[in-house]
Amino acid sequence: MLILLGVLLLGSSSWAQSPMSLKECIDYGLKHHGMQVVAANDIASAKQRVREGLAGYLPQVNGQVAFDDNIVRPTTVIPAGAFSPQEIKIQFGNQYNTNALVQLDQVIYDRSMLLGLQILDPYADIAVINKEKNEQMLMYGAAMSYYQVQIYMEQKRLLSENIGKFEKLASVLKLQVAQGVARKMDYDRIEVTLSNLKAQEEVMGNEIEMAYNRLKNAIGMALDEPLMVTPGAWNESDALGTHASVGGGAGKSLDLKIQEKAISIQEIQLRRSQAVYLPTLGLYARTGAQAFGNDFAKAYSKWYGYASIGLSLKIPIWNSFRTPAQVKQNELALLTARENFKMSKNQIELQQENAEVQWYSAQASIDGTKKNMELAKDILAVTQLQMEQGVATLSDLLSADYAYKEAQTNYITALLRVITARLEFEKAQGTLQTFLFQQ
Repeated sequence: MLILLGVLLLGSSSWAQSPMSLKECIDYGLKHHGMQVVAANDIASAKQRVREGLAGYLPQVNGQVAFDDNIVRPTTVIPAGAFSPQEIKIQFGNQYNTNALVQLDQVIYDRSMLLGLQILDPYADIAVINKEKNEQMLMYGAAMSYYQVQIYMEQKRLLSENIGKFEKLASVLKLQVAQGVARKMDYDRIEVTLSNLKAQEEVMGNEIEMAYNRLKNAIGMALDEPLMVTPGAWNESDALGTHASVGGGAGKSLDLKIQEKAISIQEIQLRRSQAVYLPTLGLYARTGAQAFGNDFAKAYSKWYGYASIGLSLKIPIWNSFRTPAQVKQNELALLTARENFKMSKNQIELQQENAEVQWYSAQASIDGTKKNMELAKDILAVTQLQMEQGVATLSDLLSADYAYKEAQTNYITALLRVITARLEFEKAQGTLQTFLFQQ
């Protein structure tokens, strides 16, 4: 049993330490991030709102119990001549009166309420679209954080490669100094360069750790959970790729879809405010019982039942300027919503055009910076060999090393820029999920 438990724990640990692909990180985020819980709650709330709106057009049953203690009963005056030559003052009713009833109300026709039912569908659609939008934001954040980890890891790999070369050179110089064929000052300069590279490697290790923390936060993973990404899994051809023009792509924007639903809601709101001018018709059925008396102890000894049914027709006649003001407000709100939609559409098309331009620009720079880095690497290797042979000086080597590190930095910067530009372009096009799940 203990052996089996050890095997299971070992398997669990190895699984936790196995590198996760970008798709696996996104899948993890879609299952565990708090944004998903919030979005799911919004959808569930929208469904309950539909039920709530529908309930207004279904039968409503209410009960009521009222107890009156007529401390001073009202007096009714019968004029003189009807029953007596003098006016008669009479107090009707009893001191204690209890009324218990149950009433059913059913709306037969209410145009405003019917339109209220229609408005629930766009609200439910907005909740679904918001969930999709949250997923896109989550995928974008996860992808950016994931690629940053990989790029920092690549930068650290290049630093480690440089350190290895200088450690080899330092050992050769140390031997040459001992043999008297090299200056100790040259060896010291190599040691200083090597120390700087190791310090940069340590800083890059911290950058990688912070990038991992950002990735964990992006996918909803606890910071103390183990996480590894596949090093160098990115492919420049994926970031470069090919694409069609962005023309007409604004229609895929989730923000525009939400605004379209908002316009639909505002159109219905306008019709609802206009429907206030129309009459409403309802049906009611009521049954109950009364008990009364002047002696509290005997006031409930006998109950008298009653029942009634009827129709209620409400005809609006005049409510000052309330309804016209509400109609005008909704007209203006609808015009504003439509104008905002036009401006948003233009803004999204501008973002798409700019994203495409940035992507083209990033693609143009990545090839040149990579070729420069490879060329600088070859020059450094040749210079190092020449120095070992006594042909080149240490200054030549350090100059070639500086050029190589600068070329590395330019390449890493261009790589991050092209990946960022690709993600921005796909997000602006509304095709981010398709792009990421192809990786």
